[in-house]
Amino acid sequence: GVSEIIYTFTDINACVNSDTLDITVIDPTNADAGPDFAVCVDTVSIQLTGTPANGVWSGIGVSPTGLYTVTASGVITLNYSFGSGNCLTDDDVDVTINDLPLVNAGVDFSVCIDAGIQIMTGSPTGGTWSGTAITSAGDFDPMLAGVGLHMIYYNYSDVNTCENIDSLIITVNDLPTV
Repeated sequence: GVSEIIYTFTDINACVNSDTLDITVIDPTNADAGPDFAVCVDTVSIQLTGTPANGVWSGIGVSPTGLYTVTASGVITLNYSFGSGNCLTDDDVDVTINDLPLVNAGVDFSVCIDAGIQIMTGSPTGGTWSGTAITSAGDFDPMLAGVGLHMIYYNYSDVNTCENIDSLIITVNDLPTV
C-alpha cells in the first residue's frame, strides 16, 4: 500500500517547514527454487527451473540460467534469486547426487556344451541378467548358447533408482571328438 511520511524541521530561529513523501510499499515476489531432489552421478546435466521465471541461479557448477553439470556424488545447495534491490528474494534447493551401485557379474569362465544349466549369481542380488541363452533370473544354458564366446550382462538398480551394469564372458567349449 501507500504510506505518507511527513518530515518536519524546525531551525534555530523557530521557523518550521515540512514536506510530505508518499512511499509505495511493494510486496516482493518470492523466489522458489523448487523441492529438494536426488539424481544419480551418471546424470550428465540438469536444467533447473525456478519460479517465477527469469531469475538467476548460483552455486558451484550451475550456470545463471540453471544448467547444472553433475561431477561427483554428495549434496549440493544451489540458490535461485528473483528481483532486485530491496525486492530481491532467494530460495535454496538441495540436490543429492547418489553414487551408482557397485555391480559384479562374476569372473569369466569356461564350460562344456553339455554341462547343463549354469546358475549365475550377481552382486548385489536382485538384478537382471541378459544376453544369449540366459534367463533374466540368471539361468545360462550352454547347449542353447552353442560353442563360442558369449557376453552376459548383469544389470542392477538400487533403492535410489541408480543403475549399473557389469558383464562377463562365458566360453562354451565343444565336446572332444572320440
